[in-house]
Amino acid sequence: MVLASLVLLLEGEAPPEPLGLRGFFYGLLKEVAPEVHDQGENPFSLGFGGKEGEYWARIALLREELYGRLSPRLFALEGQGVRLGKPFRVKAVLQEGHPWAGLTTYPRLFQAPPGPDLPLRFFSPTFFRRKGVHYPLPEPRLVLESLLRRLEGSASLPPPPGVREALLDRTTVRWFEGKTVRAEAEVETVGFVGRVVYHLPRATEEELAWLWALGRFAFYAGVGAKTSLGYGRARVILPSGAGGG
Repeated sequence: MVLASLVLLLEGEAPPEPLGLRGFFYGLLKEVAPEVHDQGENPFSLGFGGKEGEYWARIALLREELYGRLSPRLFALEGQGVRLGKPFRVKAVLQEGHPWAGLTTYPRLFQAPPGPDLPLRFFSPTFFRRKGVHYPLPEPRLVLESLLRRLEGSASLPPPPGVREALLDRTTVRWFEGKTVRAEAEVETVGFVGRVVYHLPRATEEELAWLWALGRFAFYAGVGAKTSLGYGRARVILPSGAGGG
């Protein structure tokens, strides 16, 4: 029941390209886990960032068996050259010690919800497929439905009766601060970046546990559409000194 995010520290002259990173990762999948392409919701997400020659790419894996197959190949890339749209040298492969690296388990996602307010920050353009178009606003139902689908698809963890309805029907927005920005997918679109505090009023302890589990899961799974291109990269951001994230 392990989830992992591995970060490749890169030397190069420009950031990785979304299609290049996805193509590289799909090449690895074809070698070690070709069945993943036919399993519905992706059990992984990708991302990238950095500046001025110090770039990074991340590969987050939502299934323990996928982590077991892929992690040896990824760790072996240290010191090697890779092509992620452009050529890079892999300086290091990190499972900790980077803001976007990490390792946890599904049970740990459900531990110690701090309260009814879930603060999420969206770092890369986030959008949703809605009525045949890309929709760029992080409405509570869209965000939580996206995360529930991926949680159920990756770990077979459906919420208990009544909890899904509580999350989707009662969660509101307490705070919203962000903007829309251009996103280059296969077609040009627009996504949201910024901070949203979601609020679940009159919540039971079980409902809060699920709300926070979904928020923590977002770090690994991403939110919305095209997470295989680095979009929807999000995480819980707690105020300084707060616990439970």
